[in-house]
Amino acid sequence: MIVAACVEPPKLARLRGAVGDTHRLHVALDWDHANSIVRRQPVDVLVVDPAFGSSNGPRTDAIRSLRAEFRSVPFVVYSVLAAQTLQPIIELGREGMEQLVLFGVDDDPRHLRRILERQPGVALAEQLMTRLQPRLRSLPADVARAIERVVHTPAAFKGVPDLAAAANVSRRTIYRECERAQLASPREVIAGARVLRAYAFLRESDYAIEDVAEHLRFSSPHHLTKTMRWACGMTTARARDRVAPDDFVNMLSARLMPAAPATATTDAAP
Repeated sequence: MIVAACVEPPKLARLRGAVGDTHRLHVALDWDHANSIVRRQPVDVLVVDPAFGSSNGPRTDAIRSLRAEFRSVPFVVYSVLAAQTLQPIIELGREGMEQLVLFGVDDDPRHLRRILERQPGVALAEQLMTRLQPRLRSLPADVARAIERVVHTPAAFKGVPDLAAAANVSRRTIYRECERAQLASPREVIAGARVLRAYAFLRESDYAIEDVAEHLRFSSPHHLTKTMRWACGMTTARARDRVAPDDFVNMLSARLMPAAPATATTDAAP
């Protein structure tokens, strides 16, 4: 699990205890830095504090702006319960950020960790990364890290040029490296990461299919359905209702690790 935190120091100390040594924590220095973290690092969940970086009391504008830009990243609001925080908490709830942890009330490390680990896509991204590791190990480190970012934060990538830029290589090189490692094409890797997160959101949240398609950069719900058929042979609605998470990861892994090397000129993903 990879957590990004925009919280005041007392909350950060408790968050570090919850994350422990088995997960990763990116600590934002300010809201601009938080934006940069999500763009440049893999992130499974973003923990935000209305009091973070504000000398004039709790605010929600920076959080709402971040939420609008990264709709596919789960947000957890971490706040004190006080008169001055009630209105900001209500405002964020109206924006769809309904997961709230109260400082000093329900932030026991074990409880806080459970909240973070159950965010949509966290466990599935970890499972997929475990499956891909044997082939990622044969890639240059920068390319492997870029693919990890795609799996954990798929909506941060518009397409193959973004993946190539994250790996510090050319578009042609990223295709060649994936072929050499016997991975699916870069386009298919991005499609697989997006559809995995879409499946997780549809299974674990109340999002409509149309909202999930928009948040994860699918051009339309129809495009999401085409990609879902490519991943598991079913429509989006059927996959959500009939395919167990472990089975979905198994089928997607088979798509992303074909038995024969993928070619650099052919993409099967929609």
